[in-house]
Amino acid sequence: MIALEHLSMQFGGEFLFRDVMLTIRPGDRMGLVGPNGAGKTTLLRIIAGIYEPESGSVNTPTGYQIGYLPQEPTLDRDAQARSLLEEALRAREDLIEIEEALAKTQREMEDPAQDHTSAAYLEIVERFGELHHKFEDLGGFELERQAKKILVGLGFKESDFRRPLSVFSGGWQMRLLLAKLLIARNDALLLDEPTNHLDLESLLWLEQFLKGYEGTIVMVSHDRSFLNLVTNRTAEIEHARVDVYSGNYEYYERTKAEREAQLVAQAANLDARRKELEHFVERFRYKATKARQAQSRLKMLERMERIELASHGKAVHFSFPHASPSGRMVFEIEHGAKNYDGSHMVFSNVELRIERGDRVAFLGKNGEGKTTMGKILAGQEPLTGGSLTLGHNVTIGYYAQHQAEALKPTITVLETLEEVSRAQLFHTGEDGPSTGWGKSKSDTTPRSQAQLRTLLGAFLFRGDDVFKPVRVLSGGEKSRLALAKMLLEPVNTLILDEPTNHLDVQSKEVVKEALLQFEGTIIVISHDRDFLDDLTDRVLTFGDGRVKEYPGPLETYLDALRASELAGLKTKKNDQKLQAKQDRGKNDVERKRVEAEERNKKFQREKPLRTKIEQIEKKIEALEKEKLAIEDAMFDPGYYTDSERVKKNADRLAQIKTSLDNLMYDWATKSEALAQL
Repeated sequence: MIALEHLSMQFGGEFLFRDVMLTIRPGDRMGLVGPNGAGKTTLLRIIAGIYEPESGSVNTPTGYQIGYLPQEPTLDRDAQARSLLEEALRAREDLIEIEEALAKTQREMEDPAQDHTSAAYLEIVERFGELHHKFEDLGGFELERQAKKILVGLGFKESDFRRPLSVFSGGWQMRLLLAKLLIARNDALLLDEPTNHLDLESLLWLEQFLKGYEGTIVMVSHDRSFLNLVTNRTAEIEHARVDVYSGNYEYYERTKAEREAQLVAQAANLDARRKELEHFVERFRYKATKARQAQSRLKMLERMERIELASHGKAVHFSFPHASPSGRMVFEIEHGAKNYDGSHMVFSNVELRIERGDRVAFLGKNGEGKTTMGKILAGQEPLTGGSLTLGHNVTIGYYAQHQAEALKPTITVLETLEEVSRAQLFHTGEDGPSTGWGKSKSDTTPRSQAQLRTLLGAFLFRGDDVFKPVRVLSGGEKSRLALAKMLLEPVNTLILDEPTNHLDVQSKEVVKEALLQFEGTIIVISHDRDFLDDLTDRVLTFGDGRVKEYPGPLETYLDALRASELAGLKTKKNDQKLQAKQDRGKNDVERKRVEAEERNKKFQREKPLRTKIEQIEKKIEALEKEKLAIEDAMFDPGYYTDSERVKKNADRLAQIKTSLDNLMYDWATKSEALAQL
């Protein structure tokens, strides 16, 4: 268990969180959410022991092991010189030490000078036996097999195992850091954006792995689907507070909206009562016969609760500038091939046609050619075989991580967008200020600085951030600025390579909303399922040197990936093949008998859990009805005149809330257990 007690932390005179009390229970899978800059990463680092809080403490049991995954790779020079597998195995330093002690003890036993009848030799033999048993009990003999399985699950190939780490990119090194955490036997994992550098196959594998992980997990992620599938509790950091919700991200969103709606109703009720009391006080405070009553109501006013409502920033809506449409055919590749150095074949025999208005998702494992194809279509790289035909009047907006390198380092963030605005003569509408970002051909008013700053705010540049020179920005900030800059340029075809990697949930919604309104052609390379959902209508898969069109929508493709039991789960696949072979050897009567027995066993296994879940659901329904009845009573104009009733109901609401939180946690735990059955 991890207990945060009266934790406070501030930067620049402002509290990220103040007097936080939070208990992370054994087996919790907690999603840590909140706006960028709220302190999510800081809180993870405090729990990991990297930062010291300003006040308060983090308490864990003696010997409690915590593993932390940062957002950027942290491998030193010595690690870079090791092979992939060698560095992965170093996740279990305890086993390495035992293995070295075993080797040393074995050398002592094999020393020709040893007297095999002496007490000293027998002590060496006994020590060797103890070390051997300890090594076995801690999983030493399974370590390499387990490490290889996890590395393959995260997208590495067996041919990578002996390669030095220095040849791998930062993204692949982040996968190794994640693999080391999964290999180590930590009591808790703290994961800061673990999905940023994963392709869909690896992401789905990680979901399944974490579902079966026996320890505690606390993670920061902007991937809604990932949070919904992995987490069972959600902690929100906002306004220097941490509020806990007993469910996944979807439950958090729904419950938060319900809470805010209730607060709005309560605030309106209290406001009406406050005005009524104020009116009475103002009317009678100087009248002798009513002075005592006026004073009594004045004290009631002072004691009345004040409800702080969440302040939601103004929604940012962005629409693309007008661009002339392209011809019907946008890209056409015939007999396309790409290789490097004449030997490494990325793909071959590609036949591809993309037409105006198509919305295409490029999917597949990293290294199979998705980014390469994006560069080829954008004119950044040539094909090495076949032909590429560009359609009539095609204008391309291309976003990739390296686009950040083309930004001018000497100008500010705001000036970067102002240059584009001036060059393209963006305008607002003739009939007054526009809420969108469209262009009116007859208006000649330049886009205002305020509009550009609003757009930059959607990309997480707020306040004085817009006046920072580009040269001082981090890699993630430069990527966000490059994306905002590209989206301001009038084009009819967009090629986006991992556009959401450095965006929070709100920023992704702004970009997605704009893309849904975009009238041109879109090609997206991404592993973000929420972002791709409803945005794309064609799926192109890359793998084994081929580019194929998947016949169904994205959701069907994801189901197919899950059905294949995910990359790296070879054991399970072999079991399925063996089972299929055995089934084919049985006659129909025997097969049906076995299936009936299995169904009956399955029903008997599930029945106790289903009964308990039904009982919990009935309790939840009853409590929800009671809670609703109390809340409805609060709208009665005379409700607050009965102070005893108000106190009694407030106490009961607090009891109901605690009971509902506990019941929802119990429901989620038992539902997950049922799903596993």
